[in-house]
Amino acid sequence: MPMSTVKYPTVTPQLSPLANQVIGTITTGLPNTANAAGEMPAGSLIADAQLQATQPASLGGAVMAFMNAGGVRSPGFVNAAGTYPYNVTYGNAFTVQPFGNSLVTMTLTAQQLKDFLEQQFTGCMGQTAQRVMQVSNGLKYAWSASAPACSKITNVTLTPTDVTVTPPAVTGPADNIVVNGVVQNPSKTYRVTVNNFMATGGDGFTVLLGGTNSLGGAQDIDALTAYLVGGYKAPKAAYDPTLPAMAIPRITALP
Repeated sequence: MPMSTVKYPTVTPQLSPLANQVIGTITTGLPNTANAAGEMPAGSLIADAQLQATQPASLGGAVMAFMNAGGVRSPGFVNAAGTYPYNVTYGNAFTVQPFGNSLVTMTLTAQQLKDFLEQQFTGCMGQTAQRVMQVSNGLKYAWSASAPACSKITNVTLTPTDVTVTPPAVTGPADNIVVNGVVQNPSKTYRVTVNNFMATGGDGFTVLLGGTNSLGGAQDIDALTAYLVGGYKAPKAAYDPTLPAMAIPRITALP
């Protein structure tokens, strides 16, 4: 279902106890506004939550996760009063992730992965708008603004990272998937998590229709809640995007 057509409920008095439940703490505001590369602070957190929910082998064995920017709703994870640390409630999280999408983990080849990233940009394989995906910890990529459609992705590197522990921990050497625009091992496969909207070609990402061995998972809001409760709720340390272990920024825009 296209995101723009979804109607979602507001918090009623009956739902207030759940809405007001604290699920985690953040050290700074995480808005849904993107930087010049297209990276959103709120999007990085959500992508990590979705990777955590599908990283165990029995739940998909994912090594990376992508969140569509249009599904990260305003204002993101922020305190209107502007003071931090800030306790994030379930109501806050539901405002950012209101659609009830489920997670899907699929297998993509390295070539499909590059094609998928190329399809973020207008004019590539039918894409009608620029739609920069939010990416999970361990994945970094660079794209060139001046390069022609379908040739914008210059470098993609996966450094295997376990996000089921706090803080996240690197578990393997870097895998240079794309170097100077060239896929290094086109047939190598990766387990990739997206939501069901994306998995069915939403936002023009038709490359994902070619994914194989798909496995359905948790709802996005449940994955987000589990990520914050399990790792960033008192008495544990608050979520801090500036920590080196978070590997932010993850996306680089080149001229």
